[in-house]
Amino acid sequence: MTAPAKINLIRDTEHLKKVLDIPFSTEQLAAITADPAIPQAIIAGAGAGKTAVMAARVVWLVGHLGFDPDRILGLTFTAKAAAELAGRVRNSLDLIGDFTDYGEPTVSTYHAFAGTLIAEHGLRLGIEPDLRVLADATRFQLAARVVRDHRGSLRYVSGWVPTVIGDLLALDGQLAEHLVAPDTVREFDQAQLDEVEALAKKLKWNTELADACRKRDELTVLVQEYREAKVAAEVMDFSDQMAWGAQLAELAPVRESLQERFDVVLLDEYQDTSIAQRDLLQSLFAGRPISAVGDPAQGIY
Repeated sequence: MTAPAKINLIRDTEHLKKVLDIPFSTEQLAAITADPAIPQAIIAGAGAGKTAVMAARVVWLVGHLGFDPDRILGLTFTAKAAAELAGRVRNSLDLIGDFTDYGEPTVSTYHAFAGTLIAEHGLRLGIEPDLRVLADATRFQLAARVVRDHRGSLRYVSGWVPTVIGDLLALDGQLAEHLVAPDTVREFDQAQLDEVEALAKKLKWNTELADACRKRDELTVLVQEYREAKVAAEVMDFSDQMAWGAQLAELAPVRESLQERFDVVLLDEYQDTSIAQRDLLQSLFAGRPISAVGDPAQGIY
């Protein structure tokens, strides 16, 4: 950590409020000025000024504690949120000095960050680093081709092809986001079927459970074929990014590379992270200086 030559050092919290022209509350200032060596969770709802607080935390880290801007990583959920956060951080830093020679904080979405890991380290897992990310329409077309070309029996899935395609894509994404292999699902479903078959008297819900397991097993076969089709076409989708990113994050060289690159990590919209995203972040940054901002009431998972 090398302190840049700052034009307008942030002396204290009152100076911070004056420079940014924001009357931060006591709670917001506590989050902004928290010891970066200690991981912190910031629980804040909609309209609580989370973006402003995160940008101010970057200003505090750089302008008061002397962190280099390019040693700070910020991650959020959507491209729109990432652009907003990056712009807010850049504008806030411009208020305290010229950091041209010290780079800028890296601000990205969780998926794009995983994509960067794949581009830089994918070959460690035999993954081509230049795979193209599928758009939604292309995903649907590829899945439709898989369903159309499938030669096995499909007795339990819907007879309406668009529904089958939607179920296939949903299950593929869920399995990837939760780091569960199709074989694992089939083993679990078979255990459920064995229990149902062993019942002397089956209730309606037992039969419904068995049918659901059989439907899901058929879908897992389609998922496997869809994944093989993606490999053949040299493409991936967003769920692949996170699953592969989580696997890469477990490798010591990848973890060491990221920890050498960043001193502080800011996580926005943390309540929306999936199992794969959580595992990726824990593998890379557990015990490191992290500020995680989120609202459990707004979680999508």
